Amino acid sequence: MTLRSRVQAKSKGQRGAAGLALSGAALVAASCFTGSEGLVPPTDTLYFPTALAISPGRTSLYVVNSDFDLQYNGGTIQVLNLSSTDGGSSTNPVPDAGLRVYAETVANAIAAGEPPASVCASIGLVPNVNDTLYPGPCSALEVAPFVRAHATIGAFGSGMSLIPRVGEPGLRLFTSVRGDPSVTYFDVADDRDPANIVTPCESNFCLECGGDGEEKRCSASHKVGENVFTSQRGLLLPTEPVGIAAATSVLGDAIVVAHQTSASASLVVNQWGGEAEADVPFEDTPSLEFILTELPDAPTSVLAIPPPRLVASQKLTYSPGFVVSHRAAPRLSVVRFEADQNSTPPRPFIVQSDSVSISLSNDGSDSRGLAFDSTARVACETECEESLCPSGACEANQLFTNCLVDCLEEPIGFYVVNRTPASLLVGRMESKPVLEDERVVGINESFVLAQAIPLPLGAATIGVGSIIGLDGELETRVFVASFDSRFVSVYDPLLRRIESSFRTGRGPTGLVFDTDPIAKTSHLYVADFTDSYLSVIDLDSRRLTYGTALLNIGPPVPPREEQ
Repeated sequence: MTLRSRVQAKSKGQRGAAGLALSGAALVAASCFTGSEGLVPPTDTLYFPTALAISPGRTSLYVVNSDFDLQYNGGTIQVLNLSSTDGGSSTNPVPDAGLRVYAETVANAIAAGEPPASVCASIGLVPNVNDTLYPGPCSALEVAPFVRAHATIGAFGSGMSLIPRVGEPGLRLFTSVRGDPSVTYFDVADDRDPANIVTPCESNFCLECGGDGEEKRCSASHKVGENVFTSQRGLLLPTEPVGIAAATSVLGDAIVVAHQTSASASLVVNQWGGEAEADVPFEDTPSLEFILTELPDAPTSVLAIPPPRLVASQKLTYSPGFVVSHRAAPRLSVVRFEADQNSTPPRPFIVQSDSVSISLSNDGSDSRGLAFDSTARVACETECEESLCPSGACEANQLFTNCLVDCLEEPIGFYVVNRTPASLLVGRMESKPVLEDERVVGINESFVLAQAIPLPLGAATIGVGSIIGLDGELETRVFVASFDSRFVSVYDPLLRRIESSFRTGRGPTGLVFDTDPIAKTSHLYVADFTDSYLSVIDLDSRRLTYGTALLNIGPPVPPREEQ
């Protein structure tokens, strides 16, 4: 019996599509679309996927489907099974292998020299007859057998952020939804310990947002920003929420959302309450706390600044930071979160603390994706801990503190994707200690952009992940997806050059990495927006399949105007 034959087949939903490019998404009147009448969106197929996320324990792949052409009455979020095996679910009771097993089965069959028909037969598929338009050796897997949970949200879901509860079990997913507009949130299964998953529902694959029935449309109580009575400042979320990022603070999780058409950014604060029990959802709900206005035009992407380990170790005064890119201004905005704990009750807010000019290219006014590479600093901090306080009592160890201060000399790589012209802006974030009586009391952070590297047309999305090097060890790379030209470019931060590129399906948008440092496997999942499917790219440079699609998930369906 083949691996594929163990998965129950499900009927494929019919779908249409629009021939619109994602880069023109802002022209759609997203903020005017909401409601529950009309066709219910499909839950067992993909439909214009825009964002991807992988759970901390690598058991689940979260997918945002945007309903970009408004064929349905909303979009969806799906949870796909990544783990090697699971016990099934109410909709698919037969235990199945996860997507990771399928990808590795194809890679191993190709490495063994099996012919294409045999490679594809090993997972119950046939050879791909159109690998130019849809790169990959085999026909696509159906999505339905891997969907373990779903929920219906408003149209035009854009960004997504997973937030773990610090010190206790708990995991929440936040997504920016332009069609409501809202920040819709979910209590999901916390798989940081895959052998002991803590979940707010009956399944290890969970999307709890107050929805019920087959549609599982999220309730108003899980849509932050729609009700002035849930905001202590009486605020409503501005239109066009797109980029979203989160950082932990002393008051709770600070979530910053960029609003593309209002030159503003909003602050949502997530408080954890209730008991972290398997059958009790958390009680406290996130709230819209502040709206920062008068930013440069068209804020788009948001990236949380990674704080130095020294901040937590020494309980330093530190305002969590975020970088915001802009589609209509040649600059980046640095935004800081202030908890305002001295007020009663606390009234948190965000301020623009800095601005970074983009002057490396002719225009530089259309910046998109942002990424940090903190590999070198994290390695330094880890070495400090392992060598100076292996017993775990680090905070009172002055040698450990001095070591962490020295680690601040390791700059963090900083990357910006620009579209005019298409280029990767390479720079760094520098951190310097603030001293008082020879004691560190804070951290100053600054940004430098030093180099512009040409990219294929339509560069937009960026991610930092790991490949498996020729020696079997993890190596950091920066990946940039170009929506228009269907390329993912791979930048080597050590050699400081684009080392390779590979073809994807049409309209690559979301990127997420599935890397196992112990088993030495690494895959890149790509959301191919235009034809509504996912690709799984091999990131093991020891194999002939490196940089190629091992799997396509969800049979590609071209836009409506092409059918």
